[in-house]
Amino acid sequence: DKEWEEFKEMYKEVNLPFWMQTRAETLVMKPERVAELKELGCHRVSMGLEHGNEEFRKKVIVKAFSNEYMVEAARLLAEQRIALTINNIIGFPGETRELVFDTIAINRKLVGVDTTNVAVFAPFHGTPLRDLCLSKGYISEDHYCGKPNTTTSLKSIAGISPKELEGLRKTFALYARM
Repeated sequence: DKEWEEFKEMYKEVNLPFWMQTRAETLVMKPERVAELKELGCHRVSMGLEHGNEEFRKKVIVKAFSNEYMVEAARLLAEQRIALTINNIIGFPGETRELVFDTIAINRKLVGVDTTNVAVFAPFHGTPLRDLCLSKGYISEDHYCGKPNTTTSLKSIAGISPKELEGLRKTFALYARM
C-alpha cells in the first residue's frame, strides 16, 4: 500500500498515458485502484490468463487464481474504460484440444477485451515445464526455443499434433470472439 501511494504521488508529476501488466488477483483484491489507475492515465492493461482450465492452470502452470477473478478484473477495467489485452498460451505439456477450448471459453466471458493474444508454449531452459517436457520425450536436451510462436520443433503433445496446434494458434482469436 505504501508503494502504491508513493507511485501515485510520483506519477502525477509525470502525467503521461501508460499501459501496464498485472494479474487479475491484484485488481480484484484492491478494486478501488482501478479507478485510480484511470485517473493517473492508464490507458491499457495486459493480463496473462495463460490457460482457461483452473485445475490445469493450478497443477501444470502452478498459477492458482480463479476464472471468476479474471472475469471480475475484466469487468472492473471495462467499467473504467481501460483497454484490456489478454495473453493466452496453448500447447502446454499434457494439454488436449478440449483444454484449449476451455481457454477459448473463458476468453468469451471476458468483457472489454480489445486484444486477444495467443502464443505456443515454449519449454525455456531452467523451468520445471521444460524438465517435464524432457521427461515425457516431447523435446530433446538440445531443444532451443528461438523462434517465437512456432510448433514445428515440437513433437505431438498429448494428442495435439503440431499441425493442429498451429491451426488452433492461427484461429484462436476468431474462436474467442465469435
